[in-house]
Amino acid sequence: MNNKIYALILLIAVAVSSCKPDLKGELGDPSNKVAGMAGTWKVSQFSQIDLNNPVQEERDLTEFYVVDGQDVLTIEFKEEGRTYTVAPGAGRNFFGTGGTWAFDNDAAPSTLILTSDVETLELPLGAMVREFDNNFSIEIPRFCEDATGNRTNTVIYKFQFTRQ
Repeated sequence: MNNKIYALILLIAVAVSSCKPDLKGELGDPSNKVAGMAGTWKVSQFSQIDLNNPVQEERDLTEFYVVDGQDVLTIEFKEEGRTYTVAPGAGRNFFGTGGTWAFDNDAAPSTLILTSDVETLELPLGAMVREFDNNFSIEIPRFCEDATGNRTNTVIYKFQFTRQ
């Protein structure tokens, strides 16, 4: 008797799962992430996660970067030549004055790489940027290094940018 019930349940499950409509249409061509990054971007939000705090809450510290009466830090990314320039504003500028930029993978980027005369920053992206997106976010992980070269992550700075 139990085998008949299990067989009936299986038959109903197969019948229900086969009643899906056929998908129609195409997704289209993938967006050009390099073209999506091109443009002028202003800091719109800034937050910090203290990795040494057991709670590891994210604290909104936007007021240090978006201050009435002061310029807001702006980054312009150019597609041609893949250069960037920074117009500093309120808050600390972690990005230098400019240099070249790249993705770790142009088709599906997860990291933005900024190279200046002084240093190279590898910044995890919050999301891929497409030409019609008006926001993107990056993270700047900070660490302490001991005498033997061991690194301990201490804080993550999260920047949200808005396209201008």
